[in-house]
Amino acid sequence: MSTVNTKSQYLDVLQIFRGIAALMVVVHHSVGSLKFYHKIDSPLLSFIGAVGKYGVDFFFVLSGFIIVYTAHFKYNDPNAFRDYVKNRLIRIYVPYLPIGVFMLLLYTVIPSFSNGSRDLSVLTSLTLIPHGNPALSVAWTLSFELCFYLLFSVSFFSRKIWNYLVLVWVVSVLLFNYTSLHSLTFLNNPFIQVLLSPYNIEFVLGYLLALIIIKGIKINKLLGLLFVFFAFAVFGYLKFYNLQVFSFSINLVFAAAVFGMIYIAIVYFNKKINKKALMMMIGNATYSIYLIHNPLQMIVLRFYPKITTSVSLILALFLVLFLSSLMGYCYYLVFEKRAINFVKSKPLN
Repeated sequence: MSTVNTKSQYLDVLQIFRGIAALMVVVHHSVGSLKFYHKIDSPLLSFIGAVGKYGVDFFFVLSGFIIVYTAHFKYNDPNAFRDYVKNRLIRIYVPYLPIGVFMLLLYTVIPSFSNGSRDLSVLTSLTLIPHGNPALSVAWTLSFELCFYLLFSVSFFSRKIWNYLVLVWVVSVLLFNYTSLHSLTFLNNPFIQVLLSPYNIEFVLGYLLALIIIKGIKINKLLGLLFVFFAFAVFGYLKFYNLQVFSFSINLVFAAAVFGMIYIAIVYFNKKINKKALMMMIGNATYSIYLIHNPLQMIVLRFYPKITTSVSLILALFLVLFLSSLMGYCYYLVFEKRAINFVKSKPLN
């Protein structure tokens, strides 16, 4: 066993994974719109759409890993905590707010634009503070990101306390979700619901993976590959037959498969990837694609010609994936990248 003292030279493969996760979510929402607007009822399409939902779980494991791994090499910086908080808030809010505010105004002026009826929270839409439904539907995941960022900030003051906090957090999540505690009225609060959601276990898996990589723990490649294959096979079986061993079990099996896949990729397939490669470009623009894709795919599929054949169905999905990637990349280049750099360049008073 050896401890990593210097940051890994390349983590480009993680950008590829981020891109894959984003496209999974695009497919998930597109399938929902195809069912709503075109009344397509296909078991295969439904299964593909259902699997796409787990792109969110993919994101959470990745996010937990990236945050913990990158922070490890910055703890000794005198302004580490300040920079961490500043960078995380800028990274979340600067790209989100224009789209979040736009969707809030759009649903206020044209309520029928939404595929379904749901009460919107202005507070959550503008701040991501858990209080209700955000106007931009995918923004619920950002509340979980912020929750993890907030708790992880403790590590900048004491990594020992942070480690104990993780243990308490996981135990609390398990007790809340798998005992009668969840029925207690005082725990039925939006903040508590986010804090004690089982989704947080996926961030913790990312945290544990970062520790394994940092400490240089080596697992045999063949065993690692077999684990990943087995975990994905179990996930596919459970999802296909819709078998829940316990609540959130399918998500956790998928997260375990992603955990192994990230480990194998970093340890055994870590290499420089051309930044102009398609999946690298999509990976770099992942957040913008994630933010922009849902309203975009709703518009595209709402006005798409009536789908009557498998070919037109496949073309519709490819069109949505292409436009989501293209418009997301444009938003990334024109606004996200420049705006983040501009805000970061402003000194804190």
